[in-house]
Amino acid sequence: MPEQTTEKMQDVIEAWLRLRPGSPQPLEVALLKNSARSIVCRLDGIGPGGSGIVAKRCPREDGHLEAFIYNEILGPLPFDSLHCYGFVEDLVGENGWLFLEDGGMQPISGMREISFARWLGGLHATTSILGGLGRLPRRGPAWYRERLRDTQLGLYASLLKQSFADGDRSALERILLCFDVLEQNWHRIEECCDGLPWALVHGDLQPKNIMTRNTPSGVAFLPLDWEESGWGPPAVDLAGIDVAAYWTSAQEKWSRVEFQTVEEQARCSAILKLLAAVDWETVRLISGSPQKALRRLQIYAERMSASAKAFGLEV
Repeated sequence: MPEQTTEKMQDVIEAWLRLRPGSPQPLEVALLKNSARSIVCRLDGIGPGGSGIVAKRCPREDGHLEAFIYNEILGPLPFDSLHCYGFVEDLVGENGWLFLEDGGMQPISGMREISFARWLGGLHATTSILGGLGRLPRRGPAWYRERLRDTQLGLYASLLKQSFADGDRSALERILLCFDVLEQNWHRIEECCDGLPWALVHGDLQPKNIMTRNTPSGVAFLPLDWEESGWGPPAVDLAGIDVAAYWTSAQEKWSRVEFQTVEEQARCSAILKLLAAVDWETVRLISGSPQKALRRLQIYAERMSASAKAFGLEV
């Protein structure tokens, strides 16, 4: 095991013992993920009844946000949610460790699951009427517009500084064309996002971030990785879900919301989700990891054009 990874394993044990002094040493520490964005470990034998605990190393701001969402928002709601033991800042630096229960969960099979859409409709509708969510970062159209502009600058800089194959250059140019059309018609995004009450939004709903667990009352949905989350329009989370099931569930609290409004936000959601994905791959492109980024940007170029047209924009 690389020396740096071994050091991180020791770091996570020390952080846990600062959070829970007197706790026994874990039976084993297993590395589950090691990426540029985060490190995830499993600490065996230190949870309730000898269960495991999952620890995620992340920036301090992200860790405090996730702990707040798990403990202060999701915890009191009438939904199953992961238990969060807390977030421990590093003694030096800007990172820390977030500690969560490990329930032996399985990823969701697909975003089109009707039961998941119903759960999401209930979550959005319930959190939209809660007070005290002003502590959450705003994740509305203005935030996404800033991401669009930052990504534009990054792509333009890459085109000027780097040499690309014709297909790669064409994909980047198609994305930039879509971004120009989006910026010119951004009022359409803003108007669409006004159609539903704002709520707690996850910001990165995809199968790998949605765990499921069987409970006596049925399947529980337990989203992970809330670092992109905040207070925003439901459009942030609606890409790829069953719109009818979502609308039926949300209507229990949003009785005046029309089905067409949810449909329109789902089309807008596809654009916002792709915008965020292109933003991340642009960061990867600039940071010197172009091969994987360019493969994905080729795909996103086609999807961005299709999503903009589905939203009624000419590209």
